Amino acid sequence: MGGKKRLTPQGVARMRKREASVGLDPEDAAAQWLGEHDAPPPPKTPKSAKKSVTLHRFKQRRGE
Repeated sequence: MGGKKRLTPQGVARMRKREASVGLDPEDAAAQWLGEHDAPPPPKTPKSAKKSVTLHRFKQRRGE
């Protein structure tokens, strides 16, 4: 007998977003507190920026 599927980080993020958008009145004190104190996380840096630096250093070491 199978149980529930495990939650992925993306699934948790979707669930939190859904729960945050449902049932909170914008003028509610709790909603205002959440808006001030539960800020969204900063965006991650793209891999392409890191990759180009790494590739450039690799080519310099090889003497190209």
